Amino acid sequence: MMSLLAYTAFAHDKTQAQSGGWRVPEATLLCLALFGGWFGAKIAQREYRHKTRKEPFRTLLNLVGGLHAVLIATLLFMPGQRVGESLNEIISEMIRQAGQTATAENAMPRRFGPGSSD
Repeated sequence: MMSLLAYTAFAHDKTQAQSGGWRVPEATLLCLALFGGWFGAKIAQREYRHKTRKEPFRTLLNLVGGLHAVLIATLLFMPGQRVGESLNEIISEMIRQAGQTATAENAMPRRFGPGSSD
């Protein structure tokens, strides 16, 4: 969903840039990418040839992608963790290791969607 939102924001900003209208702030575009929309942002950047030469924006967008890759790799291949382990179990273990107790208030539900009891 965030990738779709980021893609739409990039497309809108490109249209506004061409027509001289109000632009989407770069900080907003980068935040959309950072909070899960990097893939959509990168596709839109290439498809619309938008902000491909603008520095430091281009570098920051690529760093967000690198950060996501490192985060995913860390979550999947942490020592003692099994590949494919649920995100809830990983977060609960990280909280436990930090000396905090996972409670019902800060734990993620195990299932999402229809039929979920959470």
